[in-house]
Amino acid sequence: MPYEPRDPHHSPRHRSALRRGLAAAVIAGAICGTALAQSPASSIDDEQLADRPIARLVFKGLERVPEREVLNNIRVAAGQPFDPKSVRNDVATLYRLGQFGTIQASATVLPDGSVELTYTFAEQPIVKDLQVVGNKLISDQELRKSIPLYAGGPRDDFLLEQAVARIKDLYKKRGHYLAEVTVDESRLKDTGILILRIVEGPRVKVKEIDFTGNDSITAKELGGEIRTRTAVPLFAKGELDEEILVDDVAALDKYYKDRGFVDVRVDRRVEISADSKEAKAVFVVSEGRRYRLRSVVVEGVGAEGPKPLVVFSNDQINDLLYIHPGDIYSRLKLDKSIASVRDSYLLLGHVDVDVTDRTVRVGEQPEVDLLLSVREGPRTVAGLVNIQGNFLTKDKVVRRLVRMQPGRVLDGREIERSTERVRATQLFNDVRVTVQRPRAEDQDALDVEPAAGAASTPAPGAQATAATDPAADPAAQARLALVRSEVRDVLIEVKERNTGSVNFGVGLGTDSGVFGEFSVNQRNFDIADTPETLDELIAGRAFRGAGQQFSMSIAPGNEVSTLSFDLLEPHLFESDYALRGSPAYRIRLYPDYQETRATVPVTLSRKLGDFWTVGLTGGYQWVELGEFDPDAAIEVYEDRGPSSFLSGGFFVKRTDVDRQMRPSRGSNSEFSVTQFQSFEDIDPFTVLRAGYTQFFTVTEDLLGNRTTLKVNTDAAYIVGDDVPTYERLYLGGRNFRGFEFRTVSPKSRGAIDPTLPAPNDPIGGNWLFFAGAQLEHPLVKDAFSGVMFVDSGTVTEEVSLDQYRLSVGFGVRLYIPAFGPAPLAFDFAVPLLKEDTDETQVFSFSAEIPF
Repeated sequence: MPYEPRDPHHSPRHRSALRRGLAAAVIAGAICGTALAQSPASSIDDEQLADRPIARLVFKGLERVPEREVLNNIRVAAGQPFDPKSVRNDVATLYRLGQFGTIQASATVLPDGSVELTYTFAEQPIVKDLQVVGNKLISDQELRKSIPLYAGGPRDDFLLEQAVARIKDLYKKRGHYLAEVTVDESRLKDTGILILRIVEGPRVKVKEIDFTGNDSITAKELGGEIRTRTAVPLFAKGELDEEILVDDVAALDKYYKDRGFVDVRVDRRVEISADSKEAKAVFVVSEGRRYRLRSVVVEGVGAEGPKPLVVFSNDQINDLLYIHPGDIYSRLKLDKSIASVRDSYLLLGHVDVDVTDRTVRVGEQPEVDLLLSVREGPRTVAGLVNIQGNFLTKDKVVRRLVRMQPGRVLDGREIERSTERVRATQLFNDVRVTVQRPRAEDQDALDVEPAAGAASTPAPGAQATAATDPAADPAAQARLALVRSEVRDVLIEVKERNTGSVNFGVGLGTDSGVFGEFSVNQRNFDIADTPETLDELIAGRAFRGAGQQFSMSIAPGNEVSTLSFDLLEPHLFESDYALRGSPAYRIRLYPDYQETRATVPVTLSRKLGDFWTVGLTGGYQWVELGEFDPDAAIEVYEDRGPSSFLSGGFFVKRTDVDRQMRPSRGSNSEFSVTQFQSFEDIDPFTVLRAGYTQFFTVTEDLLGNRTTLKVNTDAAYIVGDDVPTYERLYLGGRNFRGFEFRTVSPKSRGAIDPTLPAPNDPIGGNWLFFAGAQLEHPLVKDAFSGVMFVDSGTVTEEVSLDQYRLSVGFGVRLYIPAFGPAPLAFDFAVPLLKEDTDETQVFSFSAEIPF
């Protein structure tokens, strides 16, 4: 057979070598695969892991926390592509649970190329107990209220830091500015007991306040702008508080900028004494230059940029400003100027007006230019006035306080004013007045009647000239004709409150003795809303909703016992007239006799604007005196009665205080004339009375706590010769501190029993004059304040200032909301001018305490 050459690759030896090589390769591959599957976990930021599918999630270290809670708080899941950012977000979310001390995330590549994601947890230790040590000033119970952690819960470092900060704040409020609070970490780790160790340190009081760098403004002026005070026994604690210091720096910065110091910088530092008991607060001021206003530029702004002004011209707006070129650049004047311009637009119905300011410095001189940008917006015509949320209160109660009439130009100022009027009724918890979006069908220009006063009332701070009154300027009238008008509804949202109450309490005072009180009050009464069922009456759904005020009080006491009713209809027959009836029955025990009086007074009044009230008064009263002691005044015995009177008169009042309770600005004044006609043999007599009270704010801090001064005068004169002693005028007690109740008065000429000496009993006079002043300074926010006062006056038979008395004193006022708006008042007074027959009273008080 012919010779055929042999292929070396097909030789038996070669085939055997090939088989051995393939086996080795398979074994090597298996080894490599096993090694890959058991390789250590990679960092989640490894680029090779990106977008690989996640095969499964593995949680390690979970003992107390269930796995389901972890799954509920992460977004990564099996089957999703691996994303390191999502893993990090999940770790951050799990940390916020407060259950874990550390969390580690790692990833492992599986043989099939997928990823196994592993979370390794170190759980926070459980707080088995909470303890505070080292505290003497503050009790354990009060400190525990400041610790947000609780026994049985996990340790949370964030809440632990909060607890430390809160406890330090408690000590700062008590003057321990250097108090330290530490956590016993070893005990917490070993035993699970959280121990907060407190080093209270000495109480730090501010003994001195200093100002440096204040070249233009005196330290006395600056001292009135800050809340930090030096320690004064009984009146000021002199507490050193870091938050108050920060507020003081802001107050000083504002004070300087209001006076043109645009570049002012203010800081503070605290210097602690060597014994750590006293501190000196130093306010460092760098005043900079005082700037003046060089010019004012007014521009209109529209949705797409600059836009010519339509409603007012540039000159008219300049006339509305309180700041002008050449004036010191004052932020206070600038804010008043912006308010003046804004109010002028609101008056004409531009409720969306926006006025912004921008200051531009000019050259090297301390001068600035003021740029005012005005976005006028369209004129608004009032559409429907809708009321929501008054389920029990009738619409008319709210509507009569909202002076917005459909179809007329909407005075934008009424939005805030109406809100305040409705809120002042105290019938609602929340009140919100908003102007809705314009109606789609009423976007064309409208020919509407101007709002009341819009054409004739000048803008605030301006005179009624062509420069400020569009009606007086033909060019302004032409511009106003181009103003687009929109019809917009007004929505009034209210949330009703519980306006009824049943009260039990006790009262006591140096003038009235001790008395108990049971009263029923309803500020949203409706005398016509009689209940249909007993359940309706018990549930409070009857006799409610008309805005009337009703009260009934029974107050038996050891000196004064009273039964009284009061019903007020503030809008009689939906008019501006108010009708009030207040029948009462009273028994008063004086030292030598008893007075019994029944009265049925009726008042018809009307408000004139926001400040003035006029009214007519009338009524019937019956008076009887009895149970006389032999040494009682003969003048009182001669008026024993019983006697009946009809009375009629009128009064005028003016009130412009900033708030009804605890006013700090404004005044009250009143004048009244009342004629009395007796059914018995008593000559008619007339009582003339006038009073005036003025309130001033002496200082006010950033939190609104105000030191106020009240100055008041009162004068009365009775025209008539045969005036009963129980209708005459008296002073003393709470209305003239330092003297016994009613003893500032002419005295009796003799006793009932002529054999007894003439008593020193007051019998009243025909002329009264009083003048006083009282300074009230808050000591503990709004809850506790101190007062200093001066009282003076006299009561005589004829108009005269003879026998004038004067007293001075101090006291405290304790305001407790649960006790009502009237404070607990305690006063000490010393007479400086008095008569020999006067009876002094150093301490006087009045308090009413509900149960």
